[in-house]
Amino acid sequence: MASNKDILNAQQFNRRRLVTAFSSGAPGGREVEPKGTFAPLIAGSVIALVMLLIPLVVSRFDPTLPDGWQNNTLVVVEGQGSRYITINGRLRPVYNLASARLLVEPGSFRQITVGADELDGIERGSRVGLDDAPEELPAPSALDSHHWSACTSLAGATSAYIATTPEGMTQLGHALVSVDGVKYVIADGVSHEIPYEAESAVLLALGIDTESAIAADAAWLNLFSQGSRIEPFSLPDAGAPVSTLSSSMRDPVAGDLLEVGDASGGKRYYIVQSDGSVARLGEVALAMYQLGNPGVDTQQVDAADLSAATTGVSPEPSDWPSDLGVGALDDQSVCGVMEVDQGEVVPTIGAVNQIAEGGVTVRGGSGALVKATSGGTEGEVFLVTDAGRAWALGGDVDDTLQRLGYASENISEVPSPWLALVPTGPELSQEAVWKDVADR
Repeated sequence: MASNKDILNAQQFNRRRLVTAFSSGAPGGREVEPKGTFAPLIAGSVIALVMLLIPLVVSRFDPTLPDGWQNNTLVVVEGQGSRYITINGRLRPVYNLASARLLVEPGSFRQITVGADELDGIERGSRVGLDDAPEELPAPSALDSHHWSACTSLAGATSAYIATTPEGMTQLGHALVSVDGVKYVIADGVSHEIPYEAESAVLLALGIDTESAIAADAAWLNLFSQGSRIEPFSLPDAGAPVSTLSSSMRDPVAGDLLEVGDASGGKRYYIVQSDGSVARLGEVALAMYQLGNPGVDTQQVDAADLSAATTGVSPEPSDWPSDLGVGALDDQSVCGVMEVDQGEVVPTIGAVNQIAEGGVTVRGGSGALVKATSGGTEGEVFLVTDAGRAWALGGDVDDTLQRLGYASENISEVPSPWLALVPTGPELSQEAVWKDVADR
């Protein structure tokens, strides 16, 4: 086994060999000389030049403050998100985009993004704007003011949807709802109260006694026109003889019902009126007339028997639906859907899976710019954003519209009860936003 002395001698020998190899040059005693004296110098110079040029090139693409930045400019700090509006050469922190636009004259607004170092040395001022104004604004092309729906919820409050529709919506013929203990039938965009004293009989006659009345609030009910109560009725001059009808009928009198079969196997019903005319009754009117006149005489006649008869106006309220169609299931929410027909808003009825709570849902990035109308009278203009809130446009409305980036042709009319579903924020106007701007 090698001793420690042997190991030390071996290490010293290896060291001497390495030193000799590095210092003795090439084999044969020749010195290793560089191929040229200028190549390393040139390479080093090129590298140094590139290192100097890189910052210059990068700086060419760095965002900087443009000419005229001292006013009407929203400055966004790159990488931070901080926002300033420029007023007289000062950077004023601004609460939100709506405030920034309202502080700028129409057509003069611009937005830039710069690095934080570009703002070094520029004087700052106090925060400005309306702290509860919209944080973001929908683009004019993203406005969707005609698609509104509102549904009942398990909690009892209305759940509104704007520029979107709850999934799985199916169309209904009617809805049976209960508002503060009073039952209503909703059909054809109209609400009809069911009188408490005749409630059970009316629901049974209409064939909807097995339906559960879905709880709704007054805000939801207000979406529909208030119509006549659905209740039993009679003719005031029932029993008066009528001699102008076909002789094949047996002693017709006012108030009689005439049953006529049609080609499809169905039946139509007409009521005889004291002036000799006959009027067709729809399913709802027939049920209510028979309920109010349980012993009424019904004659079966042919269509030919009525060919010479004058057709009159049916005696039931004109806003009653002809029939009810399908209703909602117990585990569904019923929805009013705003439909625009030839410029007139007519809500229809739909159903979705039961919604738990009320609230407002607006499709992200979208919104609505609407003018509230009530009974043909035009009201305020409101901006609805995807925050689920509405802001009235105040001051000179045309000026406010232009400051926010909109035009009057972007406005759509919406009945006030629909807009009442959306919580509101402060009025937006240049007067309101400049009110508390201090020169500091």
